[in-house]
Order: sequence, then C-alpha cells, then structure tokens
Amino acid sequence: MDYRIKEVQREEINDAFSLIWTTFSEFVAPDYTKEAVDNFKNNFIDSIDYREKFLNGQEVMFGAYDKDKLIGVLSVRGSEFISCVFVDKRYHRKGVAGSLFSHVIPKLKEDGMKKLRLNSSPYAVPFYHSIGFKDFAPQQVYQGILFTPMELILEK
Repeated sequence: MDYRIKEVQREEINDAFSLIWTTFSEFVAPDYTKEAVDNFKNNFIDSIDYREKFLNGQEVMFGAYDKDKLIGVLSVRGSEFISCVFVDKRYHRKGVAGSLFSHVIPKLKEDGMKKLRLNSSPYAVPFYHSIGFKDFAPQQVYQGILFTPMELILEK
C-alpha cells in the first residue's frame, strides 16, 4: 500500500509524539525496566529541549499519512542517524516503516551519506535486519534502555 510521506510540520509535532509514546508503551516498554521507560518518557517524550530540536531543524521528522491521519514517523538526527521509527499498531506489517525508509534513503544518498545508523529496540531488530541493517556492536544498555547499534551501508 502507498502512503503519503512528508516532513512532519510544526503543528503536527504533538500528534507525532503522542503516536511515538502510544506505540512505545505497547511494543517497546514491555522489554524495558521502569527506569528505562521513565528515562525515555522524560528525555524524549516530555523533553521540551528534545522537541525544540525538531522545531529548529536539528532533527527532521518524516511522517507517513493514510489520507490525513499520521500513522508513522521516522526522524533523522544530523544526516546519518535515525533517532526514532514508530508506526501506529493498526498499520504494523503493512509497509509503513518500509515506505518511510524508501522515502528517506534516497534523500540521504543525494546528500552524500554513505551509511545510516540507529539503535534498535529488541522489538524492532528483526524488521531492521529484513531491510538490510546489520548489527555493528552487541546489544547494550544505557540508562536502562536496551538497544542494538545497527547500520545500513548506502549503495550508490
């Protein structure tokens, strides 16, 4: 299925963070300690400083839309680090995350990027492997948050 992909606008940031928190709570949080969930909420969801990065362009968030409904997000920090990918549960396994990556990767290649990195939650590792990401370090824990560092080499 084709979804409309575009940059998330300033007035949509709160909707995007609501989608991220809802999806995180259901699919990622069960693998995490209370400390990790609290850190994610405090340092990402509730952080004014973090939201400001999207408003001032330090991070760019792309959204997938089904008609006018925001159903998935992917954000890029700098130009080679994916800081988050979350999809509404009603759209899991329907190509939304793949559509987001298919939209973003050519843009990064145009900008001369050679690789793309991210830190995957345990829940998402199989998806990232399926689209070509490889682990480049063993699973780690930071502030209770469990993740696997991964990268995708961008071919020309």
